[in-house]
Amino acid sequence: MSHLRVLIADDHPQMLAAMVHVVESDSRFLVVGTATNGHDALQVAIDSEVDIALLDVRMPGGGPAAVAAFVALPSPPVVVAVSAETSLSTVAAMVGAGAVGYLAKGRIGESLPEVLAQCAAGEVVLATGSGAGALRMLLGN
Repeated sequence: MSHLRVLIADDHPQMLAAMVHVVESDSRFLVVGTATNGHDALQVAIDSEVDIALLDVRMPGGGPAAVAAFVALPSPPVVVAVSAETSLSTVAAMVGAGAVGYLAKGRIGESLPEVLAQCAAGEVVLATGSGAGALRMLLGN
């Protein structure tokens, strides 16, 4: 069975460790690298084969600029944003930059593996509690 290769980036050590634990607990995934800022995360993606990049929105060097850098790679990974910040404007900015998933940090234990699998399968997943509003904002409705 082939694993989906995941890069996890977050500047909070406990959150990073928790996400690594949740992802590694699911046999569909293999964590191929971690980082604590957007620059190091991008370097891991350049140096390794990454299928999914799970990026903290508020880490240093994160946010929409980090997503744009990832999706500009020759073989871009699927980008899933993760944050405690779930405002419509933040979700819309990340999705507008190219993230195909957005996960509220409070939902990591219950939703992370499924969100990653759905995004890897080509779905757009907004697991924030404000997903419909963010989608309307992106569509200008």
